[in-house]
Amino acid sequence: MVPGKAETTQILFVDDDERALRAFQRGFESAEYRVTVTTDVLGALELAEQDKFQIIICDYIMPAMDGVAFLERCRRIAPDSLRILISGDCDYQSSIDAINRGGVYKLVTKPWDVDELKAMLREAAEQYWTKKESERLSKLIKEQNTELVVRTLNLDREIHERTSSLLNGLVTALDLRDTETQWHSRRVSLYSKRIAKALGIRGEEIRSIERGALLHDIGKIGIRDSILLKPGRLTAEEWVEMRKHPDMGYKLLEGSDFLERERIIVLHHQERYDGKGYPLALKAKDIDIGARIFAIADTFDAMTSDRPYRQALTFKAAREEIIRCSGTQFDPRVVDAFLSIPHMEWREIREKVEGRDLKGEKAMAHGAPPPIPPKPPSLGPHPAGPSEPIRPASLGAAAAGSPGTVPAPVVPDVAAGAAPPPPETGSPPSGESSA
Repeated sequence: MVPGKAETTQILFVDDDERALRAFQRGFESAEYRVTVTTDVLGALELAEQDKFQIIICDYIMPAMDGVAFLERCRRIAPDSLRILISGDCDYQSSIDAINRGGVYKLVTKPWDVDELKAMLREAAEQYWTKKESERLSKLIKEQNTELVVRTLNLDREIHERTSSLLNGLVTALDLRDTETQWHSRRVSLYSKRIAKALGIRGEEIRSIERGALLHDIGKIGIRDSILLKPGRLTAEEWVEMRKHPDMGYKLLEGSDFLERERIIVLHHQERYDGKGYPLALKAKDIDIGARIFAIADTFDAMTSDRPYRQALTFKAAREEIIRCSGTQFDPRVVDAFLSIPHMEWREIREKVEGRDLKGEKAMAHGAPPPIPPKPPSLGPHPAGPSEPIRPASLGAAAAGSPGTVPAPVVPDVAAGAAPPPPETGSPPSGESSA
């Protein structure tokens, strides 16, 4: 026997010779073997159906059906049992039939040698229990592997959640440094997601683009307050430091494998389609598609948001400016996707993020009754829906026009009639793109 054997090996012995049955039972019944004998081959089939016998032995010459036919039936109803055929006169063809049809483990000739048969039964029992133990261990390993996979996934999820919470804290800290662009990062993340959807992007890629847009300015956590919050114009030296924030954000996210794509978007978010951006001066398709999408979402949000130095542009004016910069600042294919989205969807996204009713505010400005004020937004579930994880708060935006930063990349070139920012807002030196 082998470790793992659950009980005594049970043997079913079938022979029409009563003397053979008594001899077998007398010779092999023991603590090691429990022997059941019968001369009834049909009754033996009923016993075999109970699937409790590890070894089934049958004589070749039997009434009703021969031993090969009986063992063939046993092979179907008790496939795990080891089957042995005994015969006093078994020719070659009978032996082949026994092997092919009955799946016979061994052939034994009458009269059998007791010692040889004992060795054969011991070998058969060890083979049976070894196989069962192997199956048990395989099942156990599979179950443990499944449990390990589940634990690993849960651990990965916990790591992701804790990392996201840490980033949320960093982003919230950055947001507290610059309150003029509240909700900007949440809006551009959802704007980017909507443009990506219009481009046919789906699955994990669209979620990565959304997260990358949310984290785009995370690198500004490393910019000194004296530069980030400077009320006046930045010097050339200060601009050199300000322009490091994409690379700082890229390095800050290093080691977060599940944010690898988002790191690229953060690194590329100040690049321009015509190659005049920074930090790498990448051009066209060398810029990650998520960053090319973000460039339009960021600029659109900056132009349609109120700033201390100007009122928000209309959606129509912002669309026209984006069209004008297609092929220079923006990827024309992404511009086309942006233009395919009805303007009401942009308003709905903005209202969802801010908890506002822009249409109601406009009506109130014209004398209509004020709407019921909405509940203030919280840092609870992400505006994308209940299935989305909690996202970090606004990062602040390069294009937001906050102190120490500059207007959106196209704002210095906005269509005629738009008020340019006053000198004290810290615009870049001539020829520079925005931070």
